[in-house]
Amino acid sequence: MLKHKKLLSALLAALMLFTVTGCGGNTDGDAEEGGSGDAGVSSWEETANMSATDETDEELYEQAIAEGGEVTLYSISSRCEKVAEAFMAKYPEIKCTAFDISTNELLDKVTREHEAGQYVADVVHIKDQDGSLYNEYVKNKIFYLYQPADIFAHIDPSYTETATPLYIELTQLFYNAETYPDGSPITNIWQLTLPEWKGKIMMQNPLDNVSWGSWITGFCVGDVPDQLAAAYKELTGEELVLSDGCANAGYEFLKRLHDNEPIYTSSSDEIAESVGTPGQPDPPVGFCASSKLRKNEDNGWVLAPVNLYPTTGIPAINTLYVVEGCQHPAAAKLLIRFMMGGIDGDTSGYEPFNTLGGWPVRDDIEPAEGSTPYSELNVSPFDPDQIYVEYNTVRDFWQMLG
Repeated sequence: MLKHKKLLSALLAALMLFTVTGCGGNTDGDAEEGGSGDAGVSSWEETANMSATDETDEELYEQAIAEGGEVTLYSISSRCEKVAEAFMAKYPEIKCTAFDISTNELLDKVTREHEAGQYVADVVHIKDQDGSLYNEYVKNKIFYLYQPADIFAHIDPSYTETATPLYIELTQLFYNAETYPDGSPITNIWQLTLPEWKGKIMMQNPLDNVSWGSWITGFCVGDVPDQLAAAYKELTGEELVLSDGCANAGYEFLKRLHDNEPIYTSSSDEIAESVGTPGQPDPPVGFCASSKLRKNEDNGWVLAPVNLYPTTGIPAINTLYVVEGCQHPAAAKLLIRFMMGGIDGDTSGYEPFNTLGGWPVRDDIEPAEGSTPYSELNVSPFDPDQIYVEYNTVRDFWQMLG
């Protein structure tokens, strides 16, 4: 699993020792105010000019050529190959090598390489599902946030406090639009806990997947429990009564959802197919990745998303990082700018990601045709610190439910 509080404690200790004594981390100068951590400014960080926000594409291109004309991307998306091809078409003097790697494998690989001082990846594209990337990698200066001012002027600051965001996906509830042509049979999230939906809700087991563990955690933190309690009263006309062991309305919702015997599967594709296949008299509803909506046409599905009230949960924000000690920091920064859509009107680096079920973080890039505007969706804020702190507590609660 991606949860690294225990798994990576030894690795992180070694990494911190390495950054003090190894070639990538000799410190000089005082610790930065409000920076990624308190370890001071490393020689690599200073040479790579990681705090720069005003570099132009032209300047970075020249620097990238001078540093070797190469850049390596580790990505959780198969679309990274298209990005690499488009990048090399625009910047022909730089070779871009992209690797499509699963989330767990990517983080394990880049961590072990960094520990060994083998700087293969320059840029990492991944999702900080549970706050561990920010709390364990950014704060410890293993990953760096590159945040160019000209591009970030078009991004809501709430997305940029702890990450360099690329695009947003969701875990959404879907229904069969053929069976329910007048709209979703469920609109209020508490309807999922009613007897008529017992055994007819598909999802992945939060115990098997860190993204799902994070998703359920999102219902139990911040203002979401209060929103859930209010939504319950709107649906039933009654005040919500918490069961023993339920600290707030979020835990109560999870308990009742669990008691309604959801059907667990191992993949979003399986859920999307089960829900969206036409010709079903009584199909289930199911939670899966919003990106599956783009497969409707190719697979003949009739999958339709639900804008659940009061919330569909926390977002899954795709993020970009520069790896500490990497050999091609200028090319890494240029690639990040390119993937984020640049500033010159050429969005070819972002276009592979701009599909149904995904939303741009930039206010000057239109989402894919047919997308519901993100501003109209009921989505809870992602707070990496809250999710990180409460993750194990909520996951253990779900496990205790049996």
